[in-house]
Amino acid sequence: MFDSGGRPSPGGKVFLLVLFTGIVWGSGGVLSKALVGDGVDAFAVTAGPFLVGAGLAWIASLAAGTIEAGATKDGLLLGAVNSALPALLFNLAYESLPAGVVALVLSLGPVITAIAAHHAFDDEGFNRIKGAGLTLCVAGVAALGFTPGLLGGASWNGAWLALAGSTIAGVSAIMARRLAVRHGSRALVAPQLTAAGLTPLILGVVAGRPITPAGGWETWQLGAMVLIGAVASFGGFAAIMRANQLGTTGQVSVVGYIIPIVGVSGGAVFLSESITIFTALGGLLILTGVGVVGRASSGPALRLGTSG
Repeated sequence: MFDSGGRPSPGGKVFLLVLFTGIVWGSGGVLSKALVGDGVDAFAVTAGPFLVGAGLAWIASLAAGTIEAGATKDGLLLGAVNSALPALLFNLAYESLPAGVVALVLSLGPVITAIAAHHAFDDEGFNRIKGAGLTLCVAGVAALGFTPGLLGGASWNGAWLALAGSTIAGVSAIMARRLAVRHGSRALVAPQLTAAGLTPLILGVVAGRPITPAGGWETWQLGAMVLIGAVASFGGFAAIMRANQLGTTGQVSVVGYIIPIVGVSGGAVFLSESITIFTALGGLLILTGVGVVGRASSGPALRLGTSG
């Protein structure tokens, strides 16, 4: 992971970026569940943090001079498809599902990504080692699902919403890699987060969803929205787009296996959701699978400016 000088190797950089993203996205999911459970509408929970992140991203882009017309157009499309729709579906699922269950369904995204990437990129072959790693990850998700009470009372509507979000995120990860390679990560994040925030805001207004909670905004709610926006939205998307630029889709997609560990453990600690030995076993299997998939996906990434 590190070279002779103690600096992260290219593969190590991708791993660290993915690890950071998985932790902050998983933590953001737990906070989002807490907000939805406290009466904040799912559309507002989606739009608010993305708009906070967009503001920070535009400031960073202006300071670095990374604003490009072509990247802005592509970033807006990426934000609507790859960011807004999955996040909105996950937050709607939180209305009837525990944070741990949503995180488990989300972890199916990398399986979809790995299959799609096999057909989209020459350097994304689906070999036996990668298949074994994905099998371990799925086995880990299954083990987590045996946690007593975790699936009790879960709404099938919520499960379908989460599955739809995971599918969209998994397939559109191909788009994220193509655009990151084409434009570079820094030029995409600001427009991506802008579209990710405006899309649920507009859809919420059209659907007549309340922007403000019935009892008015509480200080902790606003603070949580800003925290999710600054760390999970701005920091997480900047990191994952950089990882897309440096690594392969297979390497980046394993972020979906880190999120359920954070989601299930965070839900247990902060939201009193069930956690047992099955959770520990599932986490171990998932982490092992992450390492195997990362090892099998360690080939050179496409150079900037080339097509997949």
